[in-house]
Amino acid sequence: MPEILRPTNPVPGYDNVSGRQPINPQDPNTNIRNIVDPNRVTRGDQRSDQQQAGDASVSHRVRYESNFLTFLQRMANSPDSAAAMLRLLQGQGLQVSSGITAGLAEELQAFLEMLKMDEASLTKFLQNQLQSGQRFGGALFAALRNAFNTSQSEMFRTEILQFLRQYSDWSSTGHLESRMLRTLYDMTRSLPSHWANQLTDLAALMENGIAARDRQGNLDLLRGQVFPLISDYVRRTHDHGMARGLLSMLTLDIVRYENGSESSLIQAFRHLGNYNIFKADLNGLSDADILRLLSDTEFSKASKSDNFTQRFIDLAQRSLQGEGGTAAQDIFRSLMSSILINESVYMPLQHLMLPFRWEDKAVFSEMWVDPDAEHSGGQEAPAPRLLIKMDVEGVGPFDLVIDGAGGKTSLMVSCPQEVAVFSGDISRDLTDILTRNGLSPGDVRVSAMKKPINISDAFPNLFQEVKSGVDVKV
Repeated sequence: MPEILRPTNPVPGYDNVSGRQPINPQDPNTNIRNIVDPNRVTRGDQRSDQQQAGDASVSHRVRYESNFLTFLQRMANSPDSAAAMLRLLQGQGLQVSSGITAGLAEELQAFLEMLKMDEASLTKFLQNQLQSGQRFGGALFAALRNAFNTSQSEMFRTEILQFLRQYSDWSSTGHLESRMLRTLYDMTRSLPSHWANQLTDLAALMENGIAARDRQGNLDLLRGQVFPLISDYVRRTHDHGMARGLLSMLTLDIVRYENGSESSLIQAFRHLGNYNIFKADLNGLSDADILRLLSDTEFSKASKSDNFTQRFIDLAQRSLQGEGGTAAQDIFRSLMSSILINESVYMPLQHLMLPFRWEDKAVFSEMWVDPDAEHSGGQEAPAPRLLIKMDVEGVGPFDLVIDGAGGKTSLMVSCPQEVAVFSGDISRDLTDILTRNGLSPGDVRVSAMKKPINISDAFPNLFQEVKSGVDVKV
């Protein structure tokens, strides 16, 4: 029978295997045309995989179809997040007359009022954003990091990583529960009423289980009732669309939800305590003490008080789901695209967004921090490196690179031409600020911006580890 899985139409006589004779390229009677040279293969659109060979970040002959190059192209073509955020801070096109619902317009106005800051509130906002982005910060994780870097035992290093995965899943319990619940309600909108009503009842039961903090009950509900229900629906209707896709997403969240159980986390922590990682003897701690120790971190405190992130996500979701007009949808789509790109597995930098209004001027700042800079090159002393981009309404964009290598803090500032005429005064002021804060000033340069500083320029070794890794798109 014909091979129906072949991507092209079958060649006449293909199925008649016994009647086919192999082609001998050396036979002079064989006329072979259009021989393909594998060293000169090109695409139909004349585009090759060496398109960006001059780029330092892709000069290692990466495949055009690779995930990494796709990420680089998306990063290069990402929307201007600064322009989008400034439009949001200025309230452009966010009135009810522009298509936004009245409720969302009020929420946006309250959100913008929250971003009006003075010096004290801006400092607190910056500290909270930094702490909420450092899940593995503090003395406890510093000890684990030191043990991981100094240990020669691969089994011990694996156990540390396993504990960190469990801690990450445990500390994400609230996020996972809200996402799984949202997935269930999204499923109900893609099912016929008979199935949707049953799933709605199950979602309500899970909502009660979340309120009661019954993790095991929620897992039993998901595995024993939700999965059989959706699987039976797919089997009967052959619907391989949204419901099945959402079920796959739900599966991944359930795995993390189960991995982050308190009992498993406590057991993994007690096991690490037998390796004398910590200065104090933690074997005498009760289960409640261990959970209190793991939850009493700067990350946990900052996450609970981070009103900005949650409100921003809620506004983005409502805007993109249809409550926002064209302007609001365009703004939040650009911002979410930028956030997702900066959260890629190929971006080993901590990314922070700092939008605020200062003295009636809209300001948007982004910060990229290399969390592993202090461990680079075998240096004992910390050598932080930061890239800060800031766009000030009515003034223009600023780029600032901070480098703490060699025990000195060097600054490279790119600013608008109107500001660069005062470069001498600015350089002296920045040097004084560093000295007053106990830092040793290094090279402090202020110049007019010729072009924005790219992330790969600020962090030359950014993609070094990615180049040596597996880079294949399936």
